[in-house]
Amino acid sequence: MSSDPSMSKPRLPKAYTDEQLLFLRNHLSEFEKRSHGSIRGDAKKFALERANEFIAHFGLPDEFEGVEEPEPRFREQIYNWYKNTVGRARRKLEGRPRSAKKAAEKAAALAAQNTISWNPNLASPTTVPYAAQTNGRNIAPSSQAAQQTAIQIQYNGYQPSGSMSTPAPSISLNVTKATLREALLTPAVDTATLSSLIQNYILSYPSTIPLTPVVQVLFDAVSSSSSSQSASRGISTNETIYSLLRRFLDACSYFPTSLIHAGVSGPLSGPRALQMAIRKSSVWVPSGSSPGVSSMTDEMERIAADRQRRKEYIQWAQIHAAALELGIFAVRGNSEVGYSVGQSFSDMMVRDAVWEQDEAEWVAGICVLRAIIRTSSTGQREEYEQLLRTYEGRWKEIKDEARQALVTDVLLGAKEDLSRLE
Repeated sequence: MSSDPSMSKPRLPKAYTDEQLLFLRNHLSEFEKRSHGSIRGDAKKFALERANEFIAHFGLPDEFEGVEEPEPRFREQIYNWYKNTVGRARRKLEGRPRSAKKAAEKAAALAAQNTISWNPNLASPTTVPYAAQTNGRNIAPSSQAAQQTAIQIQYNGYQPSGSMSTPAPSISLNVTKATLREALLTPAVDTATLSSLIQNYILSYPSTIPLTPVVQVLFDAVSSSSSSQSASRGISTNETIYSLLRRFLDACSYFPTSLIHAGVSGPLSGPRALQMAIRKSSVWVPSGSSPGVSSMTDEMERIAADRQRRKEYIQWAQIHAAALELGIFAVRGNSEVGYSVGQSFSDMMVRDAVWEQDEAEWVAGICVLRAIIRTSSTGQREEYEQLLRTYEGRWKEIKDEARQALVTDVLLGAKEDLSRLE
């Protein structure tokens, strides 16, 4: 007599490697979106499809060997992982534990330290229709939400995802940079919630440029994601940068007009802050040699610090490139400074960097040059071909293997993009 496999099967471990977790997390946002959609079972179907991709890429885990119907069981495990991860993230952010016992534990923990808690009604903000556009500028759709209407921002081929909503302002939080970074990196956190977290953070640090630390948090999130993906196969670092920038822009679309950064108010203040940070970070400042005789330890620390500075400089250039492709430099704010000014800045940076002395500048320049080529609609093919040849000459002089490998990929991609230009 055969026994029921569901009764005799031991509980399987559900540990995944970092690379496998990266693959799964890359699709969390879409799973969460479908779980709230109108098509019944769409989220589960999506999760099972991702499970098939997982099996094709990584194979079945060893613990599934000898198990009856291993693939269906594993696909169900992947579906449960998505469902539970999204549920845990939402419960955590809304301050809702899973049981009365955990509620008591949470209350005790809150008495000991100041942690996040807010009104769970945040998940149901008042939805406001998209703003009508006239001559590229946004007009509030009605006087009903005059001060809190989320303005539609039109980017180069990209618009904020989801419905344009006004987040509930009645939230009391102790928001830190770590909180913002975690929210940025968690796709299950919707952009209305992320926007409210940003707004609460900057209320604690009033300034004429209040979004500067928020942009630094965005940079830190990009850096940590890129580092975790450097050894992954089949997953593009650029895609992660685009994804995080889009989340930031989506969150900015909820900013009220009372939020002002460097003279630009409302939803356009976020792109303005990012533009300023990119321009500031595009200038490479060589480190000066330390005077006097230094110890071996001091010299090693200086070399490590210089290497980190170069890594961060190149990371900012990759953000610069992604911002160009997303059309962030096309956002005018409250002035008439348009895309041509941003493009001119990027163009000058690219033309200057190739003649500088530090190879970090060459790497940064080619990253931005590829974005310029990809977004170009003018007949400058011959000019770009000449620039690429100059950068290719620099590529041969790069001594750092990691930087040379990066430039190899970017050069090949830029040549392919250039071939599509007329």
